[in-house]
Parts: sequence; structure tokens; C-alpha cells
Amino acid sequence: MLLALIQRYSLKIVFALTLLLGLQLPNFLQQYEIRLDGHYIEALHHLEKYQELANLYFSEDLQALINKHKNSEEQVFRDEAVIINDLRERFVYLQAQKEALDSSLTHRLFFLSQQLNSPLFNETKRAYQAEIVLNKDAISVGLVVALASSLLLELLFFIIPFLLKKTFSYIKKNKSTTLKKS
Repeated sequence: MLLALIQRYSLKIVFALTLLLGLQLPNFLQQYEIRLDGHYIEALHHLEKYQELANLYFSEDLQALINKHKNSEEQVFRDEAVIINDLRERFVYLQAQKEALDSSLTHRLFFLSQQLNSPLFNETKRAYQAEIVLNKDAISVGLVVALASSLLLELLFFIIPFLLKKTFSYIKKNKSTTLKKS
């Protein structure tokens, strides 16, 4: 009876907590996308200035501009080549992120789950303010997360008694075998 009571309230608590967590995921994703857009626009703005030079002097070939700087006799231009190349790589990285997020909600959430250690994810997490946004996506994700976690907990509660019976019967069997040998 006590186990049934614990099981019932545990399921309710887990459902409620994971529902709240699931409701946050689409909003967090949106904040991540907004932050990504900001970084993308900034990188594009800075890269455009170098691209204009490449357009003017190197037939629109940014790599030729970078190579010219790399091969310069002046250290300042060689150092600038590293800066331009890093900026171009950052722009390409951010553009790939934006393209990966141009898909369904499920794919976007999966992509976000792969970014847990990225600086952009951590930046978003530090600035994130939890809000209850009740739109179609938030409700759908919240219910899916809550139902999945509740089902997993229910499965766990189903398996535990079975495992305990197996363990106790194994101990009992080994105990009687040990007593017979003595």
C-alpha cells in the first residue's frame, strides 16, 4: 500500500516537473535562434568589409585577399590574415548552424541537444529567463516529454518488484546451498 502511494505521487511529481521542463524547450530554442541570428549578423557585417576589398582588388575572391595578407612582408598584415580567416570561419560556422535550424521543431530540438557544450548554448543558458509560453509547440513538446518520462518511471516501478523477487530468490537459494555444504 505504501509502495503504491509512493508510486502514484512519484508519477504525478515527475509528470508535472517534466511538463514544465518540456514547456520551456521551444522558448529556449527560440532564444538560442535569436542569439545565433545576432552573432550571424555581426559576423556578416564585419566580413562584408573584407569582402568589399576582395571584390575591388581580387575579383571577389576573399581567399586571395587572405593569401595576400599571409604572404606580406609586413607582420601586421600577416596577423590580419589570421583575423580575416577566423572571421570567415566563424561566419561559415554560424551560417551552418542557421541552416541546420531551418527545419521542423523536432529536428531543431535534436540539433539543440547536440549543442550542449557549445559557447552559444552556454551563453543562451546564462541569459535565459524561464517563461511559460503556451503555444502549440510548447504544449506538444511539454506533453511528449512528460508522458515519456512518466512511462519510463512507470516501467521502472514495474521492473523493480520483479528484480527484487529474483534477487531474494537467488540469495535464498545460495543461502540454502551454503547451509547444505556446511
